Amino acid sequence: MRPRWESLDDLRGLAILVMVPVNVAATFTVIPAWFKHAPADGLTLADFVVPAFLFSLGISGSFSFRARVRERGFGRTLLHAFIRYAVLFAFGSIGILLVDHSSRWETLQMLGATGLLSFFFLAIPPWPRMAVAAALLAAVEVLRPLGLGRLIQGWYETGLGGPWGTFSLSFFAITASALGEMLRDQGAGRRLRFTGSAAVILCAAGLLSLLYVPFSKHLLSLSYILFTAGVSSGLLSLLVLVREAGGLSLPVVGSMGRNALLLYMLHAVLGVAAQSLLGDGAAAATAWGASIGVLLVCAVAGLVLDRAKIYVKL
Repeated sequence: MRPRWESLDDLRGLAILVMVPVNVAATFTVIPAWFKHAPADGLTLADFVVPAFLFSLGISGSFSFRARVRERGFGRTLLHAFIRYAVLFAFGSIGILLVDHSSRWETLQMLGATGLLSFFFLAIPPWPRMAVAAALLAAVEVLRPLGLGRLIQGWYETGLGGPWGTFSLSFFAITASALGEMLRDQGAGRRLRFTGSAAVILCAAGLLSLLYVPFSKHLLSLSYILFTAGVSSGLLSLLVLVREAGGLSLPVVGSMGRNALLLYMLHAVLGVAAQSLLGDGAAAATAWGASIGVLLVCAVAGLVLDRAKIYVKL
């Protein structure tokens, strides 16, 4: 069995570490704007969470694909992927209906749709796969003024583009899966060079795209997609440097990354309970306390599960 890429666990765990307090704090009016998603154009800390999470899931998804196809065939592998992503989508749909009684597009729905779309690109070799990911993103930009932009705008409040955002968000997973396939059996030096180079190229492309369109998470603008993908790769590069080259471990972050989806669902339940009990107008100390409290519960749960070697894969 191939050993885990622990720096990848760290990236996934880091995304959860930020996502938990950000999501819990989102509805409290006293929480400052810099800790919430940008309401319109611009970038805040919160706007980097979903890209990093999708980037890490894209890499991990590439690791088992070819081995599973060799052992079970493409048909059974496709069935496994379909069931996995359908379960995620169902959990998200049920959750949003129970909590909001609405038809909003929720994170688990996005992960289900994006994961299934990205799956079909895994059979393409890594370099052509990157080219296809770029072509998909280019197609979105061509179609945006022809009507796709209005469809994404219709789901503005979700911050995820609704079902139409699936095409843009898949860029993270598809690109990362190609990068992961090239690096899964490589040493720290090559991983550092490749992830660092990808970070520079993608960030530079994102900054150049600002000449065309501003950063906008809600509209999934080209500049936002490219720049945050670059930052995600840069974070992975930094974690490779810290853990694999520097020999430093991040036990809490790593344990959260090994049960990321389970902890995401746990924090969602606890967050809804906290917001229902405290209300949107809670005092600053109470709001921050609730956000940090939920994070601590998730961190402890991650450590306990990791120590018991219990890993829930959805």
